[in-house]
Amino acid sequence: MVIIKEIDPVAYGKILAILYGTMGLVFGLFTTSAAFMGFSMPDSLGIFSLIFGKWAVVSLPVFYGVSGYFIGLITGTLYNAVVGSKKGFRVEFLR
Repeated sequence: MVIIKEIDPVAYGKILAILYGTMGLVFGLFTTSAAFMGFSMPDSLGIFSLIFGKWAVVSLPVFYGVSGYFIGLITGTLYNAVVGSKKGFRVEFLR
């Protein structure tokens, strides 16, 4: 039995940035391939044509990575604040 008493919010943010960035890359590949097949937003819609258009393979990983980093910072800090008053969070690993 392992008891997790504290999480480093910066390290957790980095891990989530990598995971969310990878997920954004996969979504961006699908969105860009759909845009090259003709299913894209018109250029008159501004930022939405960048996110859902031919540049989605670049913009979505950046957007998802940055948002994942901030989500990791926030959730790590909230976890430390909530669990700081308790004795920790018990996790059991099966071998």
